[in-house]
Amino acid sequence: MATILITHGIPKEGFSILSEHSIIMPPPLQAFSEEELLRHAPAADAIVAGGRVSAAVIRAAGRLKIIANYGAGYDAVDVQAAREAGVPVTNIPDTVTRDTAELALGLMLSVTRRIGEMNLRMRKEAPETLFGMGRYMGQSLHGLTLGIVGCGRIGSRTAQLARAFGMKVMGYSRRGCDPDVAQPVSFDELLQKSDVVSLHCPLTEETRGLMNRDAFGKMKDSSFLINTARGAVVDTAALLEALESGKVAGAGLDVFPDEPHVPAALLLHDRVVCTPHVGTNTALTRFEMAQACCMQILDVFSGKRPQNIVNGL
Repeated sequence: MATILITHGIPKEGFSILSEHSIIMPPPLQAFSEEELLRHAPAADAIVAGGRVSAAVIRAAGRLKIIANYGAGYDAVDVQAAREAGVPVTNIPDTVTRDTAELALGLMLSVTRRIGEMNLRMRKEAPETLFGMGRYMGQSLHGLTLGIVGCGRIGSRTAQLARAFGMKVMGYSRRGCDPDVAQPVSFDELLQKSDVVSLHCPLTEETRGLMNRDAFGKMKDSSFLINTARGAVVDTAALLEALESGKVAGAGLDVFPDEPHVPAALLLHDRVVCTPHVGTNTALTRFEMAQACCMQILDVFSGKRPQNIVNGL
Protein backbone atom coordinates (compact mmCIF):
# COMPACT_ATOMS: atom_id res chain seq x y z
CA MET A 1 0.00 0.00 0.00
CA ALA A 2 1.37 3.39 -1.05
CA THR A 3 0.81 6.77 0.58
CA ILE A 4 -0.56 9.70 -1.42
CA LEU A 5 -0.14 13.17 0.08
CA ILE A 6 -2.69 15.71 -1.16
CA THR A 7 -1.75 19.30 -0.34
CA HIS A 8 -5.26 20.76 -0.28
CA GLY A 9 -8.72 19.66 0.89
CA ILE A 10 -9.90 18.69 -2.58
CA PRO A 11 -13.25 16.83 -2.86
CA LYS A 12 -12.23 13.28 -1.99
CA GLU A 13 -14.74 11.53 -4.27
CA GLY A 14 -12.46 11.99 -7.27
CA PHE A 15 -9.73 9.92 -5.62
CA SER A 16 -11.90 6.84 -5.07
CA ILE A 17 -9.82 4.73 -7.48
CA LEU A 18 -6.90 5.12 -5.06
CA SER A 19 -8.95 3.71 -2.17
CA GLU A 20 -6.62 0.75 -1.65
CA HIS A 21 -3.85 3.20 -0.82
CA SER A 22 -3.41 5.52 2.15
CA ILE A 23 -4.46 9.11 1.44
CA ILE A 24 -3.30 11.99 3.60
CA MET A 25 -5.14 15.26 3.02
CA PRO A 26 -6.36 18.24 5.05
CA PRO A 27 -10.02 18.89 5.84
CA PRO A 28 -12.21 20.29 3.03
CA LEU A 29 -11.39 23.88 1.99
CA GLN A 30 -8.13 23.84 3.97
CA ALA A 31 -4.49 23.40 2.96
CA PHE A 32 -1.47 21.88 4.65
CA SER A 33 1.10 24.41 5.81
CA GLU A 34 4.74 24.08 4.79
CA GLU A 35 5.48 22.60 8.22
CA GLU A 36 2.72 20.03 7.85
CA LEU A 37 3.89 19.08 4.36
CA LEU A 38 7.42 18.61 5.67
CA ARG A 39 6.08 16.38 8.44
CA HIS A 40 4.08 14.17 6.04
CA ALA A 41 6.54 14.19 3.11
CA PRO A 42 8.83 11.33 4.26
CA ALA A 43 5.92 8.86 4.02
CA ALA A 44 4.69 10.06 0.63
CA ASP A 45 5.01 7.90 -2.49
CA ALA A 46 3.05 10.49 -4.50
CA ILE A 47 2.05 14.12 -3.99
CA VAL A 48 -1.02 15.73 -5.53
CA ALA A 49 -0.08 19.39 -5.70
CA GLY A 50 -2.95 21.83 -5.37
CA GLY A 51 -0.52 24.61 -4.50
CA ARG A 52 3.07 25.21 -3.47
CA VAL A 53 5.42 22.25 -3.23
CA SER A 54 8.84 23.57 -2.24
CA ALA A 55 12.31 22.16 -2.77
CA ALA A 56 12.45 21.43 0.97
CA VAL A 57 9.33 19.27 0.78
CA ILE A 58 10.66 17.43 -2.26
CA ARG A 59 14.01 16.77 -0.56
CA ALA A 60 12.18 15.48 2.53
CA ALA A 61 10.14 13.02 0.46
CA GLY A 62 12.68 10.26 0.03
CA ARG A 63 10.12 7.73 -1.28
CA LEU A 64 8.51 10.11 -3.76
CA LYS A 65 7.78 8.72 -7.24
CA ILE A 66 5.60 11.47 -8.76
CA ILE A 67 4.20 14.95 -8.16
CA ALA A 68 0.84 15.14 -9.91
CA ASN A 69 -0.06 18.79 -10.31
CA TYR A 70 -3.78 19.39 -9.79
CA GLY A 71 -4.16 21.81 -12.70
CA ALA A 72 -2.49 23.03 -15.87
CA GLY A 73 -0.22 25.71 -14.38
CA TYR A 74 2.61 24.19 -12.33
CA ASP A 75 4.57 27.31 -11.35
CA ALA A 76 3.88 26.61 -7.65
CA VAL A 77 5.92 23.38 -7.82
CA ASP A 78 9.71 23.55 -7.70
CA VAL A 79 10.15 21.56 -10.89
CA GLN A 80 13.93 21.94 -10.90
CA ALA A 81 14.21 20.43 -7.42
CA ALA A 82 11.96 17.58 -8.56
CA ARG A 83 14.11 17.03 -11.63
CA GLU A 84 17.26 16.92 -9.50
CA ALA A 85 15.56 14.34 -7.28
CA GLY A 86 14.53 12.29 -10.30
CA VAL A 87 10.83 12.83 -9.59
CA PRO A 88 8.54 13.48 -12.57
CA VAL A 89 6.11 16.38 -12.30
CA THR A 90 2.91 16.08 -14.33
CA ASN A 91 0.05 18.43 -15.08
CA ILE A 92 -3.50 17.93 -16.38
CA PRO A 93 -4.08 20.51 -19.12
CA ASP A 94 -7.02 18.81 -20.83
CA THR A 95 -9.36 18.75 -17.84
CA VAL A 96 -9.17 22.50 -17.11
CA THR A 97 -9.82 23.76 -20.64
CA ARG A 98 -13.60 23.91 -20.80
CA ASP A 99 -14.39 25.69 -17.54
CA THR A 100 -11.53 28.19 -17.65
CA ALA A 101 -12.56 29.27 -21.15
CA GLU A 102 -16.16 29.61 -19.99
CA LEU A 103 -15.07 31.82 -17.11
CA ALA A 104 -13.03 34.00 -19.47
CA LEU A 105 -16.18 34.61 -21.53
CA GLY A 106 -18.16 35.25 -18.35
CA LEU A 107 -15.68 37.89 -17.26
CA MET A 108 -15.77 39.47 -20.73
CA LEU A 109 -19.54 39.78 -20.55
CA SER A 110 -19.33 41.11 -16.99
CA VAL A 111 -16.99 43.96 -17.85
CA THR A 112 -18.22 44.87 -21.34
CA ARG A 113 -21.89 44.84 -20.34
CA ARG A 114 -21.02 46.27 -16.89
CA ILE A 115 -22.79 43.40 -15.13
CA GLY A 116 -20.51 43.45 -12.09
CA GLU A 117 -20.83 47.20 -11.70
CA MET A 118 -24.62 47.17 -12.16
CA ASN A 119 -25.02 44.33 -9.65
CA LEU A 120 -23.22 46.40 -7.01
CA ARG A 121 -25.16 49.57 -7.84
CA MET A 122 -28.49 47.76 -7.67
CA ARG A 123 -27.65 46.72 -4.11
CA LYS A 124 -26.33 50.09 -2.93
CA GLU A 125 -28.19 52.83 -4.80
CA ALA A 126 -31.79 53.96 -5.20
CA PRO A 127 -33.42 52.13 -8.14
CA GLU A 128 -34.76 55.34 -9.65
CA THR A 129 -31.18 56.46 -10.27
CA LEU A 130 -30.42 53.29 -12.23
CA PHE A 131 -33.43 52.43 -14.38
CA GLY A 132 -33.84 54.39 -17.56
CA MET A 133 -33.17 53.87 -21.23
CA GLY A 134 -29.65 54.93 -22.19
CA ARG A 135 -28.15 54.91 -18.71
CA TYR A 136 -24.98 52.89 -18.03
CA MET A 137 -24.44 51.83 -21.62
CA GLY A 138 -22.24 48.80 -22.14
CA GLN A 139 -20.63 47.27 -25.20
CA SER A 140 -21.78 44.27 -27.19
CA LEU A 141 -19.21 41.55 -27.75
CA HIS A 142 -20.53 41.19 -31.30
CA GLY A 143 -18.14 42.87 -33.71
CA LEU A 144 -15.36 43.43 -31.16
CA THR A 145 -11.86 42.09 -31.78
CA LEU A 146 -10.56 39.65 -29.19
CA GLY A 147 -6.82 39.24 -28.76
CA ILE A 148 -5.78 35.90 -27.29
CA VAL A 149 -2.36 35.86 -25.61
CA GLY A 150 -1.42 32.19 -25.43
CA CYS A 151 -3.09 30.00 -28.06
CA GLY A 152 -2.92 26.68 -26.25
CA ARG A 153 -5.90 24.59 -25.19
CA ILE A 154 -7.66 27.21 -23.08
CA GLY A 155 -6.88 30.10 -25.41
CA SER A 156 -8.14 28.08 -28.38
CA ARG A 157 -11.36 27.13 -26.60
CA THR A 158 -11.89 30.77 -25.59
CA ALA A 159 -11.46 31.80 -29.23
CA GLN A 160 -14.06 29.23 -30.29
CA LEU A 161 -16.59 30.49 -27.74
CA ALA A 162 -15.89 34.12 -28.65
CA ARG A 163 -16.73 33.48 -32.28
CA ALA A 164 -20.16 32.27 -31.20
CA PHE A 165 -20.71 35.81 -29.86
CA GLY A 166 -19.69 37.29 -33.21
CA MET A 167 -16.22 38.41 -32.15
CA LYS A 168 -13.23 38.61 -34.48
CA VAL A 169 -10.25 36.75 -33.02
CA MET A 170 -6.52 37.28 -33.34
CA GLY A 171 -3.83 35.51 -31.37
CA TYR A 172 -0.23 35.65 -30.23
CA SER A 173 1.73 32.73 -28.80
CA ARG A 174 5.44 32.12 -28.32
CA ARG A 175 4.97 28.73 -30.01
CA GLY A 176 2.97 30.22 -32.86
CA CYS A 177 -0.76 30.44 -33.37
CA ASP A 178 -2.83 28.09 -35.50
CA PRO A 179 -4.58 30.27 -38.12
CA ASP A 180 -7.64 28.02 -37.77
CA VAL A 181 -7.82 29.14 -34.12
CA ALA A 182 -7.06 32.85 -34.51
CA GLN A 183 -5.40 35.22 -36.93
CA PRO A 184 -1.68 35.07 -36.00
CA VAL A 185 -0.23 38.48 -35.14
CA SER A 186 2.70 39.91 -33.18
CA PHE A 187 2.20 40.84 -29.54
CA ASP A 188 2.37 44.56 -30.35
CA GLU A 189 -0.17 44.26 -33.17
CA LEU A 190 -2.51 42.31 -30.90
CA LEU A 191 -2.35 45.07 -28.27
CA GLN A 192 -2.90 47.81 -30.84
CA LYS A 193 -5.90 46.20 -32.58
CA SER A 194 -7.77 44.29 -29.87
CA ASP A 195 -10.86 45.61 -28.11
CA VAL A 196 -10.50 42.83 -25.54
CA VAL A 197 -7.18 41.23 -24.54
CA SER A 198 -7.54 37.84 -22.84
CA LEU A 199 -4.50 36.23 -21.18
CA HIS A 200 -4.01 32.46 -21.40
CA CYS A 201 -0.22 32.11 -21.20
CA PRO A 202 1.77 30.23 -18.53
CA LEU A 203 3.77 32.13 -15.93
CA THR A 204 7.43 32.07 -16.95
CA GLU A 205 10.30 34.52 -16.63
CA GLU A 206 9.32 35.79 -20.09
CA THR A 207 5.67 36.36 -19.22
CA ARG A 208 6.08 37.70 -15.68
CA GLY A 209 4.92 41.32 -15.84
CA LEU A 210 4.12 40.95 -19.55
CA MET A 211 1.23 43.38 -19.19
CA ASN A 212 3.26 46.33 -17.92
CA ARG A 213 3.02 50.08 -18.39
CA ASP A 214 4.50 49.84 -21.90
CA ALA A 215 2.03 47.12 -22.94
CA PHE A 216 -0.99 49.01 -21.61
CA GLY A 217 0.23 52.09 -23.45
CA LYS A 218 -0.01 50.20 -26.73
CA MET A 219 -3.58 49.03 -26.18
CA LYS A 220 -6.56 50.67 -27.86
CA ASP A 221 -8.25 53.38 -25.83
CA SER A 222 -11.16 52.02 -23.77
CA SER A 223 -10.18 48.38 -24.32
CA PHE A 224 -10.69 45.57 -21.81
CA LEU A 225 -8.36 43.11 -20.09
CA ILE A 226 -9.27 39.57 -19.01
CA ASN A 227 -6.87 37.44 -16.96
CA THR A 228 -7.59 33.80 -16.17
CA ALA A 229 -3.92 32.78 -16.53
CA ARG A 230 -1.66 33.80 -13.64
CA GLY A 231 -1.78 36.99 -11.61
CA ALA A 232 1.89 37.85 -12.00
CA VAL A 233 1.51 38.14 -15.79
CA VAL A 234 -0.06 41.55 -15.05
CA ASP A 235 1.66 44.48 -13.36
CA THR A 236 -1.13 45.52 -10.99
CA ALA A 237 0.12 49.09 -10.53
CA ALA A 238 0.29 49.56 -14.31
CA LEU A 239 -3.23 48.15 -14.70
CA LEU A 240 -4.61 50.57 -12.12
CA GLU A 241 -2.93 53.48 -13.90
CA ALA A 242 -4.47 52.32 -17.20
CA LEU A 243 -7.91 52.08 -15.59
CA GLU A 244 -7.65 55.55 -14.08
CA SER A 245 -6.50 57.10 -17.37
CA GLY A 246 -9.30 55.40 -19.31
CA LYS A 247 -6.88 53.50 -21.51
CA VAL A 248 -8.46 50.32 -20.09
CA ALA A 249 -12.25 50.54 -19.77
CA GLY A 250 -12.55 47.50 -17.54
CA ALA A 251 -10.83 44.35 -16.32
CA GLY A 252 -12.02 40.87 -15.41
CA LEU A 253 -9.55 39.12 -13.10
CA ASP A 254 -9.65 35.59 -11.73
CA VAL A 255 -5.99 35.49 -10.66
CA PHE A 256 -3.72 37.77 -8.62
CA PRO A 257 0.04 37.97 -7.95
CA ASP A 258 -0.12 37.33 -4.20
CA GLU A 259 -3.15 35.11 -3.65
CA PRO A 260 -5.18 35.10 -1.49
CA HIS A 261 -4.27 38.76 -0.96
CA VAL A 262 -5.94 41.10 -3.46
CA PRO A 263 -5.16 44.83 -3.57
CA ALA A 264 -8.06 46.86 -2.20
CA ALA A 265 -7.75 49.23 -5.17
CA LEU A 266 -8.84 46.39 -7.46
CA LEU A 267 -11.64 45.16 -5.20
CA LEU A 268 -13.10 48.64 -4.82
CA HIS A 269 -12.82 49.67 -8.47
CA ASP A 270 -16.20 49.99 -10.21
CA ARG A 271 -14.85 48.71 -13.53
CA VAL A 272 -13.01 45.67 -12.23
CA VAL A 273 -14.72 42.30 -11.76
CA CYS A 274 -12.81 39.96 -9.44
CA THR A 275 -13.29 36.24 -8.84
CA PRO A 276 -11.16 34.15 -6.41
CA HIS A 277 -9.26 31.87 -8.83
CA VAL A 278 -12.31 29.79 -9.72
CA GLY A 279 -11.55 28.99 -13.36
CA THR A 280 -11.93 25.24 -12.81
CA ASN A 281 -14.19 25.40 -9.78
CA THR A 282 -17.15 23.28 -10.84
CA ALA A 283 -18.03 19.91 -9.35
CA LEU A 284 -17.66 18.08 -12.66
CA THR A 285 -14.27 19.53 -13.51
CA ARG A 286 -12.86 19.08 -10.01
CA PHE A 287 -13.86 15.41 -10.18
CA GLU A 288 -12.27 15.03 -13.61
CA MET A 289 -9.08 16.73 -12.39
CA ALA A 290 -8.78 14.33 -9.47
CA GLN A 291 -9.37 11.34 -11.73
CA ALA A 292 -6.69 12.54 -14.16
CA CYS A 293 -4.16 12.87 -11.31
CA CYS A 294 -5.09 9.38 -10.10
CA MET A 295 -4.39 7.86 -13.52
CA GLN A 296 -0.95 9.49 -13.63
CA ILE A 297 -0.15 8.17 -10.16
CA LEU A 298 -1.35 4.66 -11.00
CA ASP A 299 0.72 4.69 -14.19
CA VAL A 300 3.86 5.44 -12.19
CA PHE A 301 3.03 2.83 -9.56
CA SER A 302 2.64 0.21 -12.34
CA GLY A 303 5.91 1.15 -14.00
CA LYS A 304 4.39 3.10 -16.89
CA ARG A 305 5.40 6.56 -18.06
CA PRO A 306 2.61 9.00 -17.11
CA GLN A 307 1.21 11.56 -19.51
CA ASN A 308 2.09 15.26 -19.42
CA ILE A 309 5.48 15.23 -17.68
CA VAL A 310 6.59 18.86 -17.49
CA ASN A 311 10.11 18.64 -16.04
CA GLY A 312 11.82 16.64 -18.73
CA LEU A 313 12.16 13.25 -17.00
